[in-house]
Amino acid sequence: MKRTRGIYLAYTGCFLLLGLVVYGIFLLTGKSFIWEGDGLAQHYPVLVKFYTWLHHGGLTGWSWDLGLGADKLTTFSYYVLGDPFSYLIGLFPRHQLEMGYNLLILLRLYASGLAFLFFAHQRSFRPLSELLATLAYTFTGYSLYVSIRHPFFLLPMILFPLLAYGIDHVYRGRSWLPLAVVTGLALISNFYFAYILAIGSLVYALLRYGSLRQRLTVPLGRLVRRLISAGLVGFLLAGVLFIPSLLGVLSSTRAGGQFANGYGLFPVSYYLRLPNALLTTGNPMRFWVNVGMAGLSFLGVVYVLRHFRRYWWLNVSFILLGVGTLLPAIPALMNGGTTPSQRWLLLAALPVGLAGLHFVDHLTTLTRGDLRTLVVSVIGLLVVVWAANGFVYSNHPHDFTIYGLLLLTLGAVLWGTWGHWTLQQWGRVLLPLLSINLVVNGYGYFNPNAGGASQQLLPRGVASRYQRDVLDGAEVAVTRSSGFSRSATSKYYNYTNEAKTNLGMNLGVHDIMSYFSVQNAAVGDFSQALDNAQFKMNKPINQADSRTTLNNLLGVKTIFARSNQQGLQALPAGYRPAKRHGKVVKFRDRPVHGLGNNYATTVLESKNALPLAYLQTHRLTSNQFNRLNGVDREQALTTGALIDGRVAGVPQATYRSRARQIGYTAKTDDRSVLDSLKKVVTFRQQGNQLLTDEALPQRPSLRKHNPDRSVNIRTDHARLRRLTRANRQTLRRNQTQNQNGLRRLTSDNQNHPIAVDLHVKTPKQTRKTELYLELTGIQAQGFSVADKYHGSQTTQTFKNQAFTGIARLNRLRNALWNISDGAYTMTVGSKQNVTSFSQLGQSNLSDYQSKHRVLLNLGYTTKPRRTIRLTFKGVKQLSFKSAKLIAVPFGQSYTRRMTQLKRQGLQQLRVTDNHVSGIAASSGASILTTSIPYSRGWQLTVDGQATPLKKVNVGFVGARLAPGRHRIKLTYRTPGLRLGGWLTVLGLVILAGTGGWTWFWRRQSEN
Repeated sequence: MKRTRGIYLAYTGCFLLLGLVVYGIFLLTGKSFIWEGDGLAQHYPVLVKFYTWLHHGGLTGWSWDLGLGADKLTTFSYYVLGDPFSYLIGLFPRHQLEMGYNLLILLRLYASGLAFLFFAHQRSFRPLSELLATLAYTFTGYSLYVSIRHPFFLLPMILFPLLAYGIDHVYRGRSWLPLAVVTGLALISNFYFAYILAIGSLVYALLRYGSLRQRLTVPLGRLVRRLISAGLVGFLLAGVLFIPSLLGVLSSTRAGGQFANGYGLFPVSYYLRLPNALLTTGNPMRFWVNVGMAGLSFLGVVYVLRHFRRYWWLNVSFILLGVGTLLPAIPALMNGGTTPSQRWLLLAALPVGLAGLHFVDHLTTLTRGDLRTLVVSVIGLLVVVWAANGFVYSNHPHDFTIYGLLLLTLGAVLWGTWGHWTLQQWGRVLLPLLSINLVVNGYGYFNPNAGGASQQLLPRGVASRYQRDVLDGAEVAVTRSSGFSRSATSKYYNYTNEAKTNLGMNLGVHDIMSYFSVQNAAVGDFSQALDNAQFKMNKPINQADSRTTLNNLLGVKTIFARSNQQGLQALPAGYRPAKRHGKVVKFRDRPVHGLGNNYATTVLESKNALPLAYLQTHRLTSNQFNRLNGVDREQALTTGALIDGRVAGVPQATYRSRARQIGYTAKTDDRSVLDSLKKVVTFRQQGNQLLTDEALPQRPSLRKHNPDRSVNIRTDHARLRRLTRANRQTLRRNQTQNQNGLRRLTSDNQNHPIAVDLHVKTPKQTRKTELYLELTGIQAQGFSVADKYHGSQTTQTFKNQAFTGIARLNRLRNALWNISDGAYTMTVGSKQNVTSFSQLGQSNLSDYQSKHRVLLNLGYTTKPRRTIRLTFKGVKQLSFKSAKLIAVPFGQSYTRRMTQLKRQGLQQLRVTDNHVSGIAASSGASILTTSIPYSRGWQLTVDGQATPLKKVNVGFVGARLAPGRHRIKLTYRTPGLRLGGWLTVLGLVILAGTGGWTWFWRRQSEN
């Protein structure tokens, strides 16, 4: 007992000291633990909303603050609901939530070490081995990284050692109840990690059985029954959260997707980066490979691999990990058949920790062969890193510190073995060395001088302030208004083409933007059916691409825009600035360090936004709807409700498109292309760049940008003629391809994209319309290694600069390390508007979907559009099957249609969480049409009688209503919650009964 208490106290003391040094640097940098990416966009606002629900509102049911509306439990189960530590945030005052966010991260990190120590301690290792291995496990690269990126990702680092302990407990002939409890915790913690931990636990159980099978006293059949019992009871215990979460995931936008993102093997650059990722921290990651083990842990892995037969089953786990690291199919399977994310490598921390335990336990018995293997392995790793870099050490200086500590650790092992150190001497040397190693690993992420991760962390207090002031206080325009409505932000409100944050959900504005890992598939289906260019799996609606009708259909009454956007950026039709006393209302800018947009906020309001629930007196059939393009589909939904099957008494709508296709001619812009010797001379005269006439007065000096200070083209005349001729041919081919409509965007021989202008033939037809660019059959051609090499070679020739042997070698290295994954951005601009869309790369692990069709909103304006300019970047070439300009007029006819639908809205509409009610009145049969995302959790009563719901408009709740006046009531209950609750009660009964019987049986045995 005393020994047990001592090791836990030693770990606690070391953790406090290391935690102070590792995370104390935040006191110097002035940073918080909140990442400016998902930390600000998801984790912090989710914690703020969770805090609100803890104090009032409840954790189950429906919330209108989650985008268009979503289930609280299924949406937040991925983040906080199954995380026991998150509930402690309720103890903090509201103004200290950011402090609570930070402290809970440290608490999770500490608990991960406790869990591993608890697991290791029952294996009877030496105290020094347990302490060193536990510290290495606690501060491994994965844990350090996720602590500032995705804090709840620390949970599996706590749960996996406890699951392994529970399995060992069963193998020792003890009770299976601890395993059942931990299994339940794992299942409710997060469905994603529950899946990974289930596979990891199964593999651990098999390997552990293999290592113990000759020493076990319990028959195999009984062991299997106990393990299955633990799993089943754990499943029952987790039912109240797990069942609803599972149902939510199965009906989410993530149910599907291309296996392993289409990879058969990883890109070459992945394999080249892999050796350096084993020990170092702070470098750019590919595919979430984040090992960052300590030098002592690396030596431990080498040691157990050398003694392969002695640690056969442990080494099998390393073989499995190695294969999984090399083949995309394995991580894809570990991610449920989706992306090849290597997050599952968090499981490697346990076998690496075990290797460290065995190694330190045998420090006093190392042989010459062991030492020789350790030396060769360390040197071999350094050689492999050197070779993978292209036979040069171009690493970040921080990497050399880590490799230096590896060499110091190896030196200490050699010195200690030759000097026959005692355990106390080993401890006095290895503990400080390991501690320094772990601190340096932490600084790879947290020190701004060592890595890029620190630069992406927000200064202290900024997240809280931005949460409060993101809209400059303009949210009061919504929160003080009566009735239910939704809002959105304008495109480029924060200078990005799409919204990227959930901050709006804490402001009471019912922002249609939502950024969650689990999104309702019905909302995603609706967004994709209407060809919303902003659709992503975790942001299905975003800002609705600022499309007028799409916003109106979703009930967006208010749009928050920058005060300088009117006149510069096309905005949806009918959204006009709110006025008070005849003056436009502007909310003065509330600056937030590094995050604000530096302009006041203007509130735009529309009278055409539809109510949450209304009646449609006509219907659309699937055949009608599917024949239309995205533009006409949304217009058709204003004439009738799309509903499957026959609907008695509701006539079919006759939709006639008012959209018109606009003719254009495509002209390749050759102004930036070096297609003549005259341009080459100008290029060199202007400092190796082609400047526009407007930029000439500010042109840089020739001396500054052209070291050779020569514009003479006679010395390399033949090569320049050949290169300029190639560019002329490219321009001619591109113009020929596009003579009957845009078919291709391409690059010159410097790999610079060539812009194309679409000259509208009848500009007057674009007045008072919302203009769209519809692209179909999109195919992208990325830059090959040869393309990048030849592009650099050509550029050096045009610059009259040498392309030396070392420059060639460096370019090849860079090209191999940065192979194109197909990501690109296309920007479409005119005098009245600019917009863009992005194709995420194949290596994107969150939202990769190959886009072959895009409908891009170019905005509404009362003025004619004459020229549309298309540019792109990221790939060599884009080709299209077709490219159409489509103009949709918005006049009196549209206004009358929307006004009529508003009149058909439910009377006395009342909207609360879990309830929507009102009065429907119609002289004929009609379709109850809503913008409530479809879910099986919604139940409808009409005049108190249960009425079956139908899915309308692709993704929303609806139903057929008989003629007359009816009281409508929609009620929501989380699907699976009742079943899950009963399963949990059953699990608790079994757990209590089995525990009581075990206790009684032991008492009887003792007596």
